[in-house]
Amino acid sequence: MPASESLALWEDIGMTSTRISASLKGVSVTTTTPFAQNLSEIDIPALTANLEYLVREGIEMVVPCGNTGEFYSLSEAEWNQVVEATVDAVSGKAAVMAGIGHSTTTAKNMMQQAESLGADGVMVMYPQHVFSSEEGLLNYVREILDAAGTLGVVLYKKGPLLSDTILDSLIGHESLVGVKYAFGRIVDFVRTVQNLGPSIVWSCGTAERFAPFFWLAGASGFTSGLANFAPKVSLSMFDALEQGNYTKAMELQALVSELEFQREGRGTASNVPVIKALMDYIGLKGGDCRPPIHPLSRVEKELAIQAVTDWGLVRL
Repeated sequence: MPASESLALWEDIGMTSTRISASLKGVSVTTTTPFAQNLSEIDIPALTANLEYLVREGIEMVVPCGNTGEFYSLSEAEWNQVVEATVDAVSGKAAVMAGIGHSTTTAKNMMQQAESLGADGVMVMYPQHVFSSEEGLLNYVREILDAAGTLGVVLYKKGPLLSDTILDSLIGHESLVGVKYAFGRIVDFVRTVQNLGPSIVWSCGTAERFAPFFWLAGASGFTSGLANFAPKVSLSMFDALEQGNYTKAMELQALVSELEFQREGRGTASNVPVIKALMDYIGLKGGDCRPPIHPLSRVEKELAIQAVTDWGLVRL
């Protein structure tokens, strides 16, 4: 590669990584994927309306095709539809960090497609593989990072194999921006940050219920599912943390806790259906989830609505 092209690539990497890094230091909304009534296809107009609502409410980073977006229920063609519609809907007003994964080849193809569609970065989903090891995961992630081009990359720690040893060997890679930390105990996170330092962005991947504790331990942002229908609550918590108003942050933590306990229903399988039900409740488009995720019962929906009655939500 000629020196001029190499310099241009490094400048592009720096620009996109800077935007992802800055946006990750805040509230990152893991967006849902609305489907048509028979679940056979993506409801693009509904997806667009949901995203436009988030942008109006002040959300500055969205994460399409994550676990909240039912990543493992989407075909590659549908994944492409969701990422393209997301980039179009936010129109540059929010950073877009698309979830990628599956095989190494598929992940790299997704990454290249995300870049061509105008996404700012990608989040590497934690591999769902029966036979995996630390060494195998290291090779998987390193190959993706090496192929990242101008995109900033965030790793999703959702299991034990993405250990401090692996992270330590990857920190310093020009494409690695941060880690969404969503596995283990708070003391594990404390040790990780103390051992590996602040050279990348650490984001609390377990949302508002744990965000105040992760913040004190070294996180500078958090991801959120409930921000799909209650972005003001999430942004208020972030503002409180940034201002050092831990009393206010813990008041909000207490406010959301009952709903978060409900999302843990059926062995945590109610996580996404509860969010979608409350999107429907305020006038957005949530809809049902695809199998193997279940639909909520009438009672479960009523309990979810009861849990947010004092949140000050505005019906659209």
